Amino acid sequence: MQTAPETQPRADERHVELPRAQPATRFPRKGWLPTTGPVDWIAQYHTPGIGFVLRRRLAWVASVLPQRMGAVLEIGYGSGVFQYELARRARFSVGIDVHDAGPAVRAQLGKDGVDAALLKGSGVELPFRSDAFDAVVVISALEFMPDPAGCLREARRVLRPGGRFVCLRPRELKWADAVFHALTGSSPEAEFVGGRARVRLAIQTQAADARRLPRPAVIPRFLAPYELLVFDVPA
Repeated sequence: MQTAPETQPRADERHVELPRAQPATRFPRKGWLPTTGPVDWIAQYHTPGIGFVLRRRLAWVASVLPQRMGAVLEIGYGSGVFQYELARRARFSVGIDVHDAGPAVRAQLGKDGVDAALLKGSGVELPFRSDAFDAVVVISALEFMPDPAGCLREARRVLRPGGRFVCLRPRELKWADAVFHALTGSSPEAEFVGGRARVRLAIQTQAADARRLPRPAVIPRFLAPYELLVFDVPA
């Protein structure tokens, strides 16, 4: 099905930039964390080019997270690469993903002093009570879900009053897709299979109140290949 391309948000959607915290400082050494599936790019994090982009994504997410949190949930934790930063900020970190590699990931994180509870499950049906977390994080995972709107609803449900949702998502831009293909030899649409369009529609229905922050912030919004979605649950 054909969908409309990404467009620049209307004037009333251009939100003020959030204050930035310190970028992520903790990162695993090369080859330490296991690859958990075909869309897990942990092996590329230490490569030039695309590796720089992957590392910058983590810093962008970290920049809008609170410095101190009680409980945090990462939906789609993958290899656990962002758990290093979450462990530095939160008293209790939980990750959920559909793969079976949780025990292997947790073992490697534990050897680095990172304690995380890693569960197998779907972001569309979170096995947690309502109002359970101070923050929910999704880093480039919504586009792989068949029902991203359901994930956004669930994320809002499990957030406590005053809690924050942070999601990084890739946008549908021909120039960015061409650069990605040049750096990796892969087609983004072959990876996402319409996922970016599904996420765009899900935002309209489930996260219309989100602040939408282009990344990198130094280039015009309509050219930015990534977007941070941030919303806070009223206290």
